Amino acid sequence: MTRARSLHNVRTLFLTFLPFWFFLFLFKFGGGLHYTLMAPLGEQLMPVWVVGLLLGGGSFMLLLLDVPAGHLLDRFGYRRLLKAGTAVFLLGALAFALEFNITTYLITFIVAELGWLFFSPGVSAYILSHAPKEAAGRFIAFRDVFGSLGVVCASAVLGIVLAFSTQMMGAIIFGLLSCALLALWLSPKDKHSARAEKKIDTHHHYVRRHHPLKALKIMQSLNPASGMLLLLSLSSSIFYGLIWFVVPIIIAHQATANAGLLSLGLGVFDFAIVVLGFALGHIADKGNKRSLVFFGLLLFAVSAFVLSFNFNWLFIIFGFLATTGDEMASISLWSWLHQLDREHDSDGLIASVINLAQDLGWAIGPAAAGILYTLVGPSWTIASGALMLFATWVIFQITVHKTPMPLAVHITPKKPHRSRLRK
Repeated sequence: MTRARSLHNVRTLFLTFLPFWFFLFLFKFGGGLHYTLMAPLGEQLMPVWVVGLLLGGGSFMLLLLDVPAGHLLDRFGYRRLLKAGTAVFLLGALAFALEFNITTYLITFIVAELGWLFFSPGVSAYILSHAPKEAAGRFIAFRDVFGSLGVVCASAVLGIVLAFSTQMMGAIIFGLLSCALLALWLSPKDKHSARAEKKIDTHHHYVRRHHPLKALKIMQSLNPASGMLLLLSLSSSIFYGLIWFVVPIIIAHQATANAGLLSLGLGVFDFAIVVLGFALGHIADKGNKRSLVFFGLLLFAVSAFVLSFNFNWLFIIFGFLATTGDEMASISLWSWLHQLDREHDSDGLIASVINLAQDLGWAIGPAAAGILYTLVGPSWTIASGALMLFATWVIFQITVHKTPMPLAVHITPKKPHRSRLRK
């Protein structure tokens, strides 16, 4: 097959999957909006610390249920369970039509969590089961871009939606998810099992099918790169968990103009990846890894601390800078890990362990935010996450000071996408 013929086939396949790209966008738009509303709405009904424990507990529940969800996806089909999850989520949106109280809040929260259960592993499995080998990377890139755009839109309208009644909120979310379900119905049917071809690595599945000692041994052999990635994944996810709990509550209490700025500020974390992702990857391939991690972590920590005390247009600027530093350090560490791992026979297991640290951070972040919010206020709650990032930077200096790092890696590492919203 000629190169021109191959490219034509790939373009045709992308067009065939347009309904699925719209499903990704609409689901992340509606679902992301729902998740972001949970903190400010819960604050109206319960003590803030209870809301934080509830949101953190939801993330922990998804972490525990990931393995059985993966088995169900393999058995019953990716598209089928994605449709079931979206339909369940619609029931959560309908709960907003009832009288708003603790009971309906808990119903919509629990039902929505079940709606999210099959989303991430189902989407990845569905995409990779259809993608030809020569286009798998581009399919994953489309997944990340359309998902991030949905999060950006959800953040942008948050300040406006918070002024509506809960019934109107539910109607908006129901409309978005209904359109997402329609787009999914129009998407191509399941083709075959991605995991059967060893093309997909649902991270909890990978970790738990191996003996923990094997995972520990592999991670130790790749230190300090693996250890730093674990620490960065944990501390950064805690920081983003604090952000997505505290800032929506602040938006709910702010004047309309300032609320709009902060809504855009929430979206900037994913927007930065859409804008800079490829450029930062190129820089990481060509630049000095030690310097990139050093300045990336420092930029992340300093920007995170500054934005903690500036809930205005500076929040947008320093939010963009914070994510830039985060991605700069993360890509460089993945490049370093890629060079240390010469065999590449455990890539899925390595990425899975690091992703588990990220999931744990998303469980800890909201729970900690709910407790700290009433004790030290919103600014110092977010700043506590920034201080953890400073600690990560200090640990990097101590542990990697005399460790040789590669100057350049010419093979792009298999770095998994890390959303700045939990989902």
